[in-house]
Amino acid sequence: MTLGQEILYQKLQLSLNRREREGRLIEPASHKAVQGTIDFGSNDTLSLSSSGMLSQAFLQQLEMHPHFTIGASTTRVFEGTRQYLADLERDLAAFYQAEDAMIFNSGYDANVAVWFVISQPGDIVVFDELMHACARQGIRNGRAKALPFMHNDTASLQHYLNYARAQNPGIAEGNNVIFICFESVYSMDGDEAPIHEIVRVASESLPLGNYVLVVDEAHSHGLVGPNGAGLVRHHGLEKDFTIRVQTYSKALGSSGGVVLCNNTIKQILLNYSKNVIFTTAPSFVSVAAMRAGYEILASEDGEKRRARLQHNIGYTYWTLTDHPRWQEVKDRGIIRLPTERGWQSRVFKSAIFGLITQPGKARYLAESLQQAGFWVNAVEFPIVPKELGRVRLMIHADNTAEQIDTVVQMIMRWAVGQMKLDMVNSNRLARL
Repeated sequence: MTLGQEILYQKLQLSLNRREREGRLIEPASHKAVQGTIDFGSNDTLSLSSSGMLSQAFLQQLEMHPHFTIGASTTRVFEGTRQYLADLERDLAAFYQAEDAMIFNSGYDANVAVWFVISQPGDIVVFDELMHACARQGIRNGRAKALPFMHNDTASLQHYLNYARAQNPGIAEGNNVIFICFESVYSMDGDEAPIHEIVRVASESLPLGNYVLVVDEAHSHGLVGPNGAGLVRHHGLEKDFTIRVQTYSKALGSSGGVVLCNNTIKQILLNYSKNVIFTTAPSFVSVAAMRAGYEILASEDGEKRRARLQHNIGYTYWTLTDHPRWQEVKDRGIIRLPTERGWQSRVFKSAIFGLITQPGKARYLAESLQQAGFWVNAVEFPIVPKELGRVRLMIHADNTAEQIDTVVQMIMRWAVGQMKLDMVNSNRLARL
């Protein structure tokens, strides 16, 4: 080992040791640990992957195209845009009622590409403070000034739009653009964006109309809208949104992403995005899985799965919040649920339950559930803000009522135990 290697490894190990002491070291679960557990952790919310349905539909795609090649072999800017890929982009544009579509290897790649090349000098990006890391990375790489607004707070959004107009003549005169960027459903809290209010605030604050709405639909895709086409289509707002990003790694159980846009934006992405130009095009295998997933979405079974998932989500809310100790547990700060308020009135319910625990306790709740045979994931800083660690409980179409009953009882048993432990510790301190 050279001296340089030794110094480097020591510095890196110190960083890992510090994160481990803080209880934040990321250690991916082994296949052996997950095998045999009941899934309350994955993003496969329609259970397309776990049920084998997606595999069957994928194999049908292979049978229909027996002369397929495994790899794309080259970038899209050369001969990597094979006919199968072009055909799927055409069909996805029609499915989502967009002018055009461009497929990426992942939703992360799609968001990074969009924000790296679309905004121009003099433009401003106003984004929800809880936007996913991929959008934030793209915005940092881009050429526009960026301003975060408070999460799902349209008053905060309006403040920053008015501020940007007042401070920038190019915006006030309509020579530059404000991009308004948010997610339809957020990946950690599971709450839905006030999409109609955002559209209204944008039009009122920028009467010249020099704004562009961009939405990431990763966690509404597949669950809501005509054939599961997302929240924008659910509300009939396709014409209001210049760019929509959909991913296939959540409800559709595979991988890949698609940017829904017009042909001008697609050509800009092809010509200027480094993670398009300098990477191999999506392969037939990954694109076939995407087609298989979206065809299931549009089927009768896809509709049944969406309905069953919504039933399971509602049942989980009811079982958890109707528990006789829930109010006490919540009032004492043992566990709280950001989406509890108003869940019964929402037509569309997210499959994400962000069970926020006391600081530093999320991993202990996760371990308790995992040991009982229920797979969930603890999420800590920096993935979520400090002091907001949580267990991310994901509900699936194929979860049974018995499974939901049992996992809720396990959560509440742990929470009541924590509450009793807190009371004992408080009494001990009082006696000192």
